[in-house]
Amino acid sequence: MIKIFSFILFVIISNNSIATISGKTLICDKDKRGYNFITSDKVEVYSINFDELNIISINHSYELAENAIFIRRPLKEFNKDKIIKPIGWIFRRNLDYVSLDFIDGDWRRKFLWSCEITSSKGLETRLKNKLNKLIEPSKKKLNTLFND
Repeated sequence: MIKIFSFILFVIISNNSIATISGKTLICDKDKRGYNFITSDKVEVYSINFDELNIISINHSYELAENAIFIRRPLKEFNKDKIIKPIGWIFRRNLDYVSLDFIDGDWRRKFLWSCEITSSKGLETRLKNKLNKLIEPSKKKLNTLFND
């Protein structure tokens, strides 16, 4: 009886599909995008803006399902009266992320990448490190152009 109870408890604790994700932080796409789940329906999405070479964050809403976390449009565009299709989702078991893109009047799968659990501080550090790796070659190139 104790073994059965222990097994059931272990399954419940280790099962990501029923665990809450509020307060969790994920980093995805080879350290280019992060998700900080602030509340039960609000996620702060961090990403690197490649045009301006900086880190931006936008608050999105999300919905928790048994097998996936559906990321919705940014909160500033979100109207609770409308049912809005997700712009992407994270599979809860393997933390693979799928992003959707609106092409020719249809939502299509755009990316598929893997995520991992990290801390808020770890997310910030890893995004800054990735951004610095992108900035360094351009700084060196500018230095050689102006020093020649």
